[in-house]
Amino acid sequence: MKRRKNAIRRKRRRTMIGLVIMTIMAMGVVSIGVMANSDAVATSASSIFDAKPESNTAKSGGNIKIRESDETIDSAMLKPINDYFETYFRAMANLETEDFTGIFVDPTGENAWVNQRAMDYLIQLRQSQSNDLRMSDYQCGLTVTSVDTNSDAIEVVLLEDHTVNFAFIPDVESSSSGITHTFYLTETADGYAITEHYKDEDSFLMLEEAIEGSYDDPEVVADELLSDALAVIEALAEEKDGFNSGAWESETVTVDHDYDTEAALDYAMTWVDAIEVERNDEYGSYDRYGGNCNNYISQCLFAGGIPMDSDGDNKWKWYGEEVDLDEVDWGRSPAWTGVEEFYTYASENDGYGLVALVDENVYSGSIGDILQYGQNGDWLHSVIITDVITDSDGKMADYLINSNTTDRINYPASAYGYSELRLIKILGWNDGQ
Repeated sequence: MKRRKNAIRRKRRRTMIGLVIMTIMAMGVVSIGVMANSDAVATSASSIFDAKPESNTAKSGGNIKIRESDETIDSAMLKPINDYFETYFRAMANLETEDFTGIFVDPTGENAWVNQRAMDYLIQLRQSQSNDLRMSDYQCGLTVTSVDTNSDAIEVVLLEDHTVNFAFIPDVESSSSGITHTFYLTETADGYAITEHYKDEDSFLMLEEAIEGSYDDPEVVADELLSDALAVIEALAEEKDGFNSGAWESETVTVDHDYDTEAALDYAMTWVDAIEVERNDEYGSYDRYGGNCNNYISQCLFAGGIPMDSDGDNKWKWYGEEVDLDEVDWGRSPAWTGVEEFYTYASENDGYGLVALVDENVYSGSIGDILQYGQNGDWLHSVIITDVITDSDGKMADYLINSNTTDRINYPASAYGYSELRLIKILGWNDGQ
């Protein structure tokens, strides 16, 4: 997944967004969502962020835990951070939006607004899926990695891990780790409050980057982002229905050597952890360069018997960190670590090496195949399928996946903040000419 190298600290749009929000509030707003109380978040009346009412909500259990670390932090500073996570997970567990802008020093400021909208965006995406993505239980761990009190705003950096049980697969524990949060706190008469909060995860980064990259009204940008995503989800639902109806017939291809999916899956499970970030030092780590996701799935395929390929125009290899495009067993090719580049290799390689299909129905995948996520045609993230979930009628319902960058274990593919999805079916490899 493409990730920024450092915590986002841009503030140039704060004044404009604050004025937009105050103008909207002056014109009159309505409360959105599924919470029938005055604490529901307010947006413009025409916003498509108006959440769908939910009945039969699954009131879940849950726990926020501060894990032991080398960093110490005052309990008073932890209070607004804990309030943030309790509010966030309660909202995501029931897919009911909650207003948590009140825990920010400036509830109408840019950063509070982006945080609220990022949560509402993910709630709307999960509500629109055919699977019930509410949580019957969740456990969240927070590890403080640094505390800087040497400036006006106290900076607290921490890593989030969580293990959740989604309602449609209540017996499956879906885990995620390595999610970086940066909080800026200030002391008020009522205790510490959040000045700003940044999160290195898909929906938050996507929304903020979309706003920063546009001169349009931030409200319009956010609504368009969600509208486009919901349209993609609707199209994918039709593709799933087509697969489940039996109308899709997969292409038959012969290979010289089969793909060892069991070995690939074993590797995929070895190099992720529910709490700590795990990386195989033999292949380096590319988290600081935008994400380790494709490096990880390449390692999984190599463990599954797909050989490195230094031959021809299309190459897929890792012998070292320096990029090399020569036909030698040295360096690395962009296809090993790059999302788009790997897709090009998988789709165009012939002769020696990987044999894959890229034009199949997205829901025709199997364990060991690769999924890629994108937004507006920009492909951002690669994951490996660890299981195929079927419903009571035996029809395809969802995938479980593993990933790096945001590290995930047995996570529903439909729970991501990215909406676009494509499949790379891994068949095996050929000896070539």
